[in-house]
Amino acid sequence: MIQIGARFKLRERSHAYLSFGAPSPFGRRVHKEITLQGFDVRLEIGGRIYELPTRNAPGDDGLRSRGLAFVRQIVPLTRTMSLEQQILLPNAGDAVAVSWRLLGEKITPVRLTATPIFSSAELTSSKIFSFDALNDDGRLTWMPFRRACKIIEDTNGYCARPSTAIDFHGQKNSLAPSAFVFDLGRHPSLLLISLELPTNSALDPLMGAFLADLTIPRPEQHRFLSAA
Repeated sequence: MIQIGARFKLRERSHAYLSFGAPSPFGRRVHKEITLQGFDVRLEIGGRIYELPTRNAPGDDGLRSRGLAFVRQIVPLTRTMSLEQQILLPNAGDAVAVSWRLLGEKITPVRLTATPIFSSAELTSSKIFSFDALNDDGRLTWMPFRRACKIIEDTNGYCARPSTAIDFHGQKNSLAPSAFVFDLGRHPSLLLISLELPTNSALDPLMGAFLADLTIPRPEQHRFLSAA
């Protein structure tokens, strides 16, 4: 499992205010908190299923600069093919971006399934990520708490229910609301988890630069590394 441990603070919807004077203590904006523990990642190669080895989120072996943490890992799959995995975590939190692609002289079909695992001290919704064409520009959304903002999923894969047993590594109150499936190739497969943004807000520019850079991939290095 890819260990992440990213805490998301979900703003609660505003409650009613008193008709005059200071706002009621019950009307003040508070947060619900949920943690993205990590991703269970499985690879299907030649009809066999492999679990990607445990990997921690960016740490001392990664790049920390300009308000972000970034790490790139190469995992050999065959004699002629490797998997590239990149993880980006803004230091401000509330967002995680992961990309995967195949490298090598000769690549063969590989299907990757990434299942985000969340945990919370409070009871969360049993619903899964769903397509929200009406309110969120056709993105995948999930509302863990009834009165808090949504978690947004942007991806060029497709969403499915988890179909394999997930080991939560002893974590209590853990859940996997959906899985995301990719048919890997030389072009990056992307998975971005972030919070619902307030009106007129924009994505963190560092996250945007990372995603934009991946649309023009280079064989071994991205422009993003030199810019960070």
